[in-house]
Amino acid sequence: MAETFTGIKIKELDDAASGPSGEGALHRLVLKLSHRAPGLWADYFNRAWNQHIYMMKRRAAVFGDTLEIICMPDELEKDHVPELNKVMAETNEAYKRYIADRERTRQAEEERAKRQKQELSELKSRLKFD
Repeated sequence: MAETFTGIKIKELDDAASGPSGEGALHRLVLKLSHRAPGLWADYFNRAWNQHIYMMKRRAAVFGDTLEIICMPDELEKDHVPELNKVMAETNEAYKRYIADRERTRQAEEERAKRQKQELSELKSRLKFD
């Protein structure tokens, strides 16, 4: 059965979980996601974010159903959210391709096993031991 995946989006700022980062004036801002990110999705996002380049780039990473970014609060809306959304959209598309590829592989394996079983059944019906 094919796995269904709904793209992950940023839902809101978790102001209760956000606060000082311990890195000067920078804050650890916690953004709630629309749902928990699968492990491979989070890994892909984190790698893609590390490779993504723009002027005001800050550290960010996905953990479960949150995205944490270390930045100045006043930078978040204008400088970081658009870039985070770009990488999230790319990650959603990559993960959908991964699921589709995995489903094609599963179907091909299922067909191969079915063919082998059919071939053995045909062989059995042709064999004569007398």
